[in-house]
Amino acid sequence: MEPALDDAIRLHKSGNHAGAEPLYRAILDRDPANRGALQMLAMLLVQTGRPAEAVGHFQTILRLEPGGVAGYSNLAAALRLAGQGAEAIACLHRALALDPAHAASWFNLGNGLKQLEKAAGAARSYQRTLAVEPGHAGAAGNRKTLRDQWGPRLDEAERQAAAARHPSADADARATAAEALLAVGDAAAETMARAALDRDDRNHRANRLLGRLLLERSGAMDVRSGKPFAVDRSLVEEAIGALRRAVAVRPDDDEADWLHVAAVATLVQVGMASEAVLRDGARAAWVRLRRHPKDTVAASVIGFHVYRRDRLVLASWLSQRFRRRFTAAEVAREHELGLWTMLRADDAFFRALPPVEAVLEGMAPLEWRIEPAPGPAGEPATEPAVFFCCDDVYFRRFAPALLESLAERMPGAAVAVHVVAPSPETEQAMARWRTDGRLRVGFSLDRPDMAGWADVKRVTYYASARFLHALQWLRRLDRPLMVIDTDARVAQDLRALSVEMAGHDVGFLVDGRRRGPSREITVCFNVYNNTPGGDRFLSLLGAYIGHFLAGAEVYWMLDQMAHYAVLDWLKRHEPIRVRRFDFLNFPYCRFVGAK
Repeated sequence: MEPALDDAIRLHKSGNHAGAEPLYRAILDRDPANRGALQMLAMLLVQTGRPAEAVGHFQTILRLEPGGVAGYSNLAAALRLAGQGAEAIACLHRALALDPAHAASWFNLGNGLKQLEKAAGAARSYQRTLAVEPGHAGAAGNRKTLRDQWGPRLDEAERQAAAARHPSADADARATAAEALLAVGDAAAETMARAALDRDDRNHRANRLLGRLLLERSGAMDVRSGKPFAVDRSLVEEAIGALRRAVAVRPDDDEADWLHVAAVATLVQVGMASEAVLRDGARAAWVRLRRHPKDTVAASVIGFHVYRRDRLVLASWLSQRFRRRFTAAEVAREHELGLWTMLRADDAFFRALPPVEAVLEGMAPLEWRIEPAPGPAGEPATEPAVFFCCDDVYFRRFAPALLESLAERMPGAAVAVHVVAPSPETEQAMARWRTDGRLRVGFSLDRPDMAGWADVKRVTYYASARFLHALQWLRRLDRPLMVIDTDARVAQDLRALSVEMAGHDVGFLVDGRRRGPSREITVCFNVYNNTPGGDRFLSLLGAYIGHFLAGAEVYWMLDQMAHYAVLDWLKRHEPIRVRRFDFLNFPYCRFVGAK
C-alpha cells in the first residue's frame, strides 16, 4: 500500500473524514484506477451522507473488476441510500447470481426490499442471510423489526395463499390471495392472479391485479423525464389487455381504468405505442374524461391520438379547451399539461404573431464581441458555420469539451458562440479560442434582466431564445448555420452534411417513433440554410417563441414544441424544403441526456 493511501486510511479510521477525503482525491488524480482509493473514498462518501456521489466510484470499481460480488453489493447499498431502490435490487440479484452464498448481498437485498415495502421478500432475504451466516446480528435484528411491523399481514397472506392453492379454490378465493400477497410485496402475487384467471378469465380483480403487477415488472412505472429507463413493451401490452378486460367487466373500476390510460401514455412517450393501442387508449380516455374532467393523462392520450392522425389544428383546439379547466398553478405542476398549453396550430394565432424584428427589439441588446476570421480563399458560400448558445454555467460545464471535439473533427471550421450573461472567465476563455487557431470563432452575448423570473422560465429562455440568436447569426454571416446542443460532442465532420442539405431550406433530427409534438423534432442538431425558406422558418419560429417568452405561461421544451408547430403551419400554408435526419441513427454527434 502506498504511504499516501495508508495515511488517508489512518485518518479515515480515526474519524477525520475532512482530512482523509482530499488525500483520497489526490491519489485518484494521479491514478484514477487506484482500487483502494476508489473503495475507501466511496465508503467515506456514504458515511458522510453523499451516497449519490459514491455510486459513481462504486461503478468505476465494477468496471475495473466486472466479476466482483462485493462490488455489486456495495453499489447496491449506495443506490438504496440514494433513493434508487429498484436499481439497487437489480444490482443485488446480479451479485447473488455470481455467489448465492454471499451473506452481505442477501442482507442488503432484505434492506432494499424492506425499503420498497416488499416485506415477504425482505423476510426471506434475512432468513437466507442467517442461513449463510447464523451470527449476522443485523439480519436477526431487522427480521425481528420486520415481524413486529408486518407479522399479521405476512401471516394472513400465507393463510390466504394456502387456501387458494386447494384444488377447489375458485377465482375469487385466488384473487383474494393475490391481493394479500401483493399487500406484503410477495412476487408470488402474479402467479396467484394468473391462477385466478385460469378459473375465470373475466374476474375483474384478478385482471386488475395482473395488469398492475405486469406494469411494475415492465419498467413502465419507473419512467421519469431525463432519467434512463428500460421498458418491456410486450409486458406493457399484456398489462393493457388485462386492464381492459377488468374495465369491460366493471366500468367503475377506477384503478384499472387509470392504469390502462397511463400505460398507453407511457408507451407513446417512450416510442413504443402501436396505432391500435393508442386508438383504443384514446377511446378509453374520452370515457374517463367524462368522469374525471381534469385528468391530464387522459387528455394527453387524446392529444397524442389526434397528433398521430396529423390533425394538429384539432389537437391545438382541444388543448386550449382543456387548459381552461385549470389554474396557472395547476398547469405549472403538470409537465405534460404545460407542454400541450404551448401548442398552437390555428391560423388566427399565427397571423396575429408580431414580426420577429419586434421580438428581437424587445430582447436585451446583442453584443457582437468576436467575428469569425475569414475563411481561406475560394471557400464556397455554402460552407456552414456551427452555432451553439447557453448560459454561463452550461458554458463552463460543457462548452470546452464541445469546442475541443469541433477542433478535432472540424479543423478550420467557423464556429459562432452566444453566451447569456457570461462571466469574465468565460469571456477570457472565448478570447483564448479566438487566438487558438484551430477554429475560426465568433462570440456574442446578451444580459437579459431576469429579475422575478421563475426557474422554469429562466431555463426555458436559455433553451429557446438561442433560435432567435441563431437567426441573428444566420443573417450576419449569410451562410448555412448548424445549431447544436452545448452538451453534445461532434463525432464526424458536420460539413459533410452540406451535400445532403443542397436544395433544402432546413434540416432536422427527427424521432420517427411519433412520441408527441414536443418530442418529434429533437432540436439537439438543426441546420438552417441561408435561403428565403431557412430565414422564413427561423423568423416564424422566433415569433412563436417570443410570444410565449413574453407571457406568463412558458414551460420547458418550448423550443421543441415550437419547431413542430411552425413546421406544420408552414407545410399547410407556405411549404419549405425540409431534410429529415434520423435521430436514432445519426453518426455525426453524441448527445447527453434524454431528448
